[in-house]
Amino acid sequence: MLPESTPPTGSCLPPHTPHTLCNSLPRWEDNVDLVTSRIEAVKLRTKAESTYHRFSIHPHVEKLSTIVLNALGASKNQRCFLFPTARLAHEFRIHLETNVSGASCLVQNVTDIANVPVNHSLFAALFTTELKDAMKFYIFAGCGISPRLAEICVQRAEGNFSQPLSLPQSNGDHCFGDYYVKHAPLSSPEAAKQALRTRFSGTFGGVNVRGVAGVTAEDVYLYSSGMHAIWQSYKLLQNVFGSSEKDVKVAHVNLLYCDIYKYVDLPGAPGHHFFTNETLDELETLLSTGTRTQPAVLAIYTDFPGNPHLLSTDIIRLHALSNRYGVPLIVDESVGGFLNVQLLPYCDVVVSSLTKLFSGLANVLGGAMLLNPSSLFYSRFKRTLEITYEDALFDHDALVLEMNSREYVQRIAVTNRNAEMLSDMLYPLSRHGGARESVLEAVHYPKYRARKNFDQVRNPLAGDAGLEETGYGFLLSVTFTSLEAAKAFYTSLQCYRTPTFGAIFTLATAWSAIAFPPDKMEWLEQHGVEEYLVRISVGMEDTEAILKCVRDALDVAQKNSAEACDC
Repeated sequence: MLPESTPPTGSCLPPHTPHTLCNSLPRWEDNVDLVTSRIEAVKLRTKAESTYHRFSIHPHVEKLSTIVLNALGASKNQRCFLFPTARLAHEFRIHLETNVSGASCLVQNVTDIANVPVNHSLFAALFTTELKDAMKFYIFAGCGISPRLAEICVQRAEGNFSQPLSLPQSNGDHCFGDYYVKHAPLSSPEAAKQALRTRFSGTFGGVNVRGVAGVTAEDVYLYSSGMHAIWQSYKLLQNVFGSSEKDVKVAHVNLLYCDIYKYVDLPGAPGHHFFTNETLDELETLLSTGTRTQPAVLAIYTDFPGNPHLLSTDIIRLHALSNRYGVPLIVDESVGGFLNVQLLPYCDVVVSSLTKLFSGLANVLGGAMLLNPSSLFYSRFKRTLEITYEDALFDHDALVLEMNSREYVQRIAVTNRNAEMLSDMLYPLSRHGGARESVLEAVHYPKYRARKNFDQVRNPLAGDAGLEETGYGFLLSVTFTSLEAAKAFYTSLQCYRTPTFGAIFTLATAWSAIAFPPDKMEWLEQHGVEEYLVRISVGMEDTEAILKCVRDALDVAQKNSAEACDC
């Protein structure tokens, strides 16, 4: 497999992939247009062959929404979002009423209207506010209905009751079409979900590699997206600790996934304190102002390693602070992965996006939360989830996700090696690596950033799962000396250019441009992230081909810079 050139704006990646999460954004400006909701970007979202369907309304969901609106006789100024449970629909309603002035919302059960398959439900939230205000919830909560469910409902409305899984054709023209010849779906969604819980719990062949005694599949909770799992972790804290803690903020150590900030600073959300590896003493000072009955923060959150700087914090120290001051520690391991790093012994809750390399084929969303049975908070968290948890992962998504995750160990091994070799090639070509005239400022990879923090939690049991050697993961970022150099590099990369990451094929992202609108750049830089940053999600293609792809793009950026200086 070789890296593929990215097709025109909005194209499906890879081509002809049902339910792909990747849309082509070949120009730097495409990313800016998308995040600022310019009319061209709106057209892209609504007419694309597919979308990352937490960021925008998927075409199948748009069709079903139109069917529902027409059946309900909705007015022209009404829109609707569709949710798999009544609770989620009402949480959207509450969000609008709390955060959008003058917004109105009505929730209706449309299970029959929408031709929903047996054992599933559908609820419509009809609203009149501007779409951009409503989309904030859609993005940070990550709980809209599955496009696969919408596709089936539309087909049933047209008289087709076959309910296909919608997988790539195995005709030799698709880069992973033959995968589904090798891997057939399990006999039932329930079996698939149990297999997913078992796999994510760290159990392989009867041996658990999480490093915590007693952890089982019953400690895993599946969600319809990684962001939904993160959002539900905040809901869990609020449900457990109650209204007495409603004004207590959470603590973030290093920048967390960008969409979290669309939620935590809303009027009805907890708010946050921000710390870095260099200010952990300040975190400890803050924690010392609280007591076990009235803690200074509701919880400590960190991503390990962080995205986009791939910076690892001192998890062992955070664990000690968490225990000392009686504050839960919640870690997002989406980037590191539980085979490379063993984080559960040092935190109370792990959350993860199963969409990324756990799935690897970029055609299904999923998320998970794992409770640590040795945590001081375990019994309270467990009791609460037994009451509040709703399984909103659509059956077909579970079947696809389970098939995709069967080769997780193999793809971890290959992408670890490819990404480390790429970072090793780039580092000496950067200014931080000693190349003073380079347009490449720095290489961000766990091997080169806070390596000690990463190395101290590398998983000693990974071999029991079949991973011969742990690594530093599949994700790295590069920063440049100017925006012009970053743009030249990005547009010259002969690989797929798209917002997401964590696939078996190499993906490049203009991260700062797509993660935050231009008016947030000052905030982003205050949090240590440069505007001139390109993130590379390294895939399983031929190693030399990946290295050449990136080196050629760097040469173009360097040459353009030299020509600009000559002028």
